[in-house]
Amino acid sequence: EDLQKPGVDEEPEAAPREFEDAFHYQNVFGPLVQLEADEDKRKKESQTKENIEIRWQQGLNGRDVAVFQLHLGDDSDLRVMQGDELKLKYPGNSSRGPWFASGTVTKLEGDEIVLEIRGSKDTPTSEQYGFSIDFVWKPVTFERMQLAMKQFAVDEYSVTGYIYHLLLGHKVEEQVVKINLPSRITAPGLPDLNHSQVAAVKSVLAKPLSLIQGPPGTGKTVTSA
Repeated sequence: EDLQKPGVDEEPEAAPREFEDAFHYQNVFGPLVQLEADEDKRKKESQTKENIEIRWQQGLNGRDVAVFQLHLGDDSDLRVMQGDELKLKYPGNSSRGPWFASGTVTKLEGDEIVLEIRGSKDTPTSEQYGFSIDFVWKPVTFERMQLAMKQFAVDEYSVTGYIYHLLLGHKVEEQVVKINLPSRITAPGLPDLNHSQVAAVKSVLAKPLSLIQGPPGTGKTVTSA
């Protein structure tokens, strides 16, 4: 059926250095984001981890909680994060039939994953071995991208004029925000920033648009806070 849809075999338009307007931007990046979403969905839903050993607990809300280790391997594109949804399955045995239920990752404790089971009245808490895990794909991230591009296209006040033209690749004069910086940059309850982080904060406060990037563990979250 998909092969009969118009445009399904068309190559997406290459991203130019400069866009005509926000609608052109959306028309170029919208299909690319959709392609990325489709590939991410295919990868995630094709992964099943078997022979999982479960340690059962009960949460404060009375729900069953499964605690287990999940070895994804260094070459895997999959990552488990707090809030992810996983499907836990048990094939059954001579004394009980097969079972499955979805759950939400509530905590990551070292190598262990804590999964709170939802809506299950017959959880096999007496069983420990032979479980399997399916990854449940969620489109939230990609939906937010598409919504942001739509808002960018239809709402002329979604961003400032400077950022609008900057995103479209138009030549714009660099802007500097005049601000009186404090002598010491810190935030209550957070560790002190190092030299590079302080320099990043000062740079961000002086510009209308900035990008902070770095490998894991470099303090991007603390710096932005």
